[in-house]
Amino acid sequence: MVASGKLVSFDGSRGFGFIRPEDGGPDVFVHVNDIGLGEDELRQGRVFEFDITEGDRGPKAINLRSPRGQHGRPKPVTEGARLTAGEHTRLITELLLDASPALTAGEIVAIRERLTDFAAEQGWIDD
Repeated sequence: MVASGKLVSFDGSRGFGFIRPEDGGPDVFVHVNDIGLGEDELRQGRVFEFDITEGDRGPKAINLRSPRGQHGRPKPVTEGARLTAGEHTRLITELLLDASPALTAGEIVAIRERLTDFAAEQGWIDD
């Protein structure tokens, strides 16, 4: 089963964490040996697509990947379509994390807020 959700916790020293599925339901266990990504890509708050399998103690996420089109770019928005502020925020966050993984959370929030304000001023997003 394919799902998407946000990484809500990850303990690098123990090699596991949990993803909160976007469609609701209980958090899904994720272990570093089952993800197909480097630990440096596992940042709290990042959204992933993943497959769900049944583990020893319940649902388990495997084969994590970014919910993107090819070459690390966000999926295209249909011409004339507008993003919600939430969609815009999520896309900007993912782009910033991909462009510069060393950015702090505070830096990402400051850049993201300014870009969202600018997009709203231009009428590019729905409030």
